[in-house]
Amino acid sequence: MSTMNQCQRQLTSQPAAVVVPPKKTPQLFALKKRRMSGTNPENPSNGQGEEHPQHHSRTLQAEDRQRIEERQRQAFEFFSQTLQIYGVEELIFCFNGGKDCTVLLDLLMRYLRQEGISSSDIPMLYIKSGDSFVEIDDFVERCVTSYRVKLVEYEGSLKEALTHMTADMPRIRAVFVGSRNTDPYCQNLAPMQPTDNDWPPMMRLNPLLEWTYHDVWHYIHLNNVPYCSLYDKGYTSVGNRSNTIPNPHLLRPQCNNCDCNTASDCDWAESGGYRPAWELEDPTLERAGRLPRK
Repeated sequence: MSTMNQCQRQLTSQPAAVVVPPKKTPQLFALKKRRMSGTNPENPSNGQGEEHPQHHSRTLQAEDRQRIEERQRQAFEFFSQTLQIYGVEELIFCFNGGKDCTVLLDLLMRYLRQEGISSSDIPMLYIKSGDSFVEIDDFVERCVTSYRVKLVEYEGSLKEALTHMTADMPRIRAVFVGSRNTDPYCQNLAPMQPTDNDWPPMMRLNPLLEWTYHDVWHYIHLNNVPYCSLYDKGYTSVGNRSNTIPNPHLLRPQCNNCDCNTASDCDWAESGGYRPAWELEDPTLERAGRLPRK
C-alpha cells in the first residue's frame, strides 16, 4: 500500500518557515461577510464563479448525472462513517486550490449543511508556497470567504505542516485529502490510510479515490462549483509555477480560417490558445503539463 509521503512527493516544495506566531498557535483567519460573485454563501455550489459562468451550464448526459449522483452518495456515506469514528473537532481537510480538492471541499460543505454542522467546525489546511500561482492563492482566499471555513496556513512541505499542526492543534486526529487512485504513488491507497511511522500520527481520509478525471469535471459542472481560473487556460494538473505548464495536448491549432490579423483577435486568445481542462479526452494525459523535477 503506497504511503502518504510518497503520494505527496509531487506536491511538496523546499522547506520554509512555518507561518505561525511565536507560540505556534495556528493562523485562523476571520471570515468577511462578503460573497463570491454570483455565489450564495449558504450554498456556494448553487452559484457561479466570477471567472467562468459560461461553463457551469454545460449539459451532461443522463448517465453522467446518475454516475455523479452515486459518487456524491458514496462520499456522503464516507463522511457519515468518518463521524462515527471521529468527532468533528478531531478533523481537518487539506486544500491546495486544485480541482480535486475543490470537489472535496464542496462535497464536505454540502454534507455539513445537510447535517446541520457549521462549516467552520472543520478547518481548512493550506500549505502556502513562495512558488505558488497567484491564481491559486486568490482562489483559496475566495473559497475561505464563500464557504465560511477557518483557514489554518503553514509554509513548507506537507510533512512539516502536519508536524507543526499536531503541535498547535493536538486534538486533530484525521485529515481529509483529495487524492485519487490515478495520482502518482496513490494507486493502492485505502479510503482510510494511517500515515507512515516517521510522519505525525494521523489518519488520512480519501473519499475521492475512485473518482476519475472526468468525474471531477462532471461534478463541477453539474453543481456549478467555482474553480481556479487556471483550468480555463489549459492547465489540467496544477502544482507550482516552476513545475507546471498548460497541457500541450490542449493546445489549439493555428487559426487559419478566420479574418483576424493577430492571435490576440481570436476568441480563444484569453486562454493563451489552449482549450479548457475538461476538454482533455484522454485522462491518462492529465499530468502532461507537469515538468520533471530537476
